[in-house]
Amino acid sequence: MRRVLVVAVVLAAVLTGFGTGIAIAAFTARESNPQTLTAADPPPPATLVAQSRSNDGGATASGFRFGLRLVNSGTSAASLGTVTMRYWFTADGAQRLVPACYYATFGCPQVTLSITDLDAARENADHYLQVAFNGGSLAAGGSATLDEIAALDEGGVPMTQTDDWSFVNRSSFADNARVTVYVGGQLVWGTEPPAATVTEDFEVQYENRAVVPTDNALVPTVKLVDVGNVEIDLRRITIRYWFTKDTVDQELLGFCDYAQIGCEKVRLGFVPVSPARPKADTYLEVEFTGGTMPAEGTTGGINIRVHKANYSEFDETNDYSWGTNTTFEPNPRITAYLDGQLVWGTPP
Repeated sequence: MRRVLVVAVVLAAVLTGFGTGIAIAAFTARESNPQTLTAADPPPPATLVAQSRSNDGGATASGFRFGLRLVNSGTSAASLGTVTMRYWFTADGAQRLVPACYYATFGCPQVTLSITDLDAARENADHYLQVAFNGGSLAAGGSATLDEIAALDEGGVPMTQTDDWSFVNRSSFADNARVTVYVGGQLVWGTEPPAATVTEDFEVQYENRAVVPTDNALVPTVKLVDVGNVEIDLRRITIRYWFTKDTVDQELLGFCDYAQIGCEKVRLGFVPVSPARPKADTYLEVEFTGGTMPAEGTTGGINIRVHKANYSEFDETNDYSWGTNTTFEPNPRITAYLDGQLVWGTPP
């Protein structure tokens, strides 16, 4: 019995750019004898070039605006259906990023924008904004210009552009090898940022909410600020606030009054220091039951309140971690630990 292999191939080729014409070729092939066919993927064209410009002079704000241009430097039209461009940047702790296309000579509806959070840190980049072309072709010598696009943080976190891999502070379009171009997922233009050495580091900032240092409550506010380049699981971190009880027979009560990450993720405890140290016979330990801190991000403020069981007064002037500042400042007298190892501050 003869076996019949039927192969149907429909080839759609876009031969000209938007606004001109589309030619479609279709054919059906029939083969009466079974065959094994092997086809190598054609190499991607090396004729596409990325250009960029800054539209805001590199200003630090909760969003940045720039232009991208894709240039076909070859001698034949280039299909855009599988072409993408990537603009690499650091989010500086921004977590609610959205892309926007405000104006494009090429046409904003002709592209799809997205922002990707990198799993592994790279040099001067933890995100990239991707431009994916929805179809069409780019004539030889032609260009597709996205005049005004942006990355915005809906949470209002300011982002610094000067440390971004793809940023160049110029107001007119020019080649930028740090904006990368891909065809079918293969890099054809530019240089991706190299992998960065992983740095897990953070500091503790503190503000004092007390009106006077002698009353019946300790009311420190603390926040963690990531100064490394990777996200950190908060469950790995503990904070110690060192103080004196001023009495020996009273139980201590701790409360989380407010936390940007949610008080349900904050756990408080008290540990006696024996033998007592200068200005400290106890420390308040702050632990976390969940949550993460993004690279260059923060937990936001955590408002803590501590009382004695009989609500008698504390004298905070002899407490090691106490400070008089009423706005956030780094406090090296509050210690912090990652996986049990001291990362920030100096114990008494």
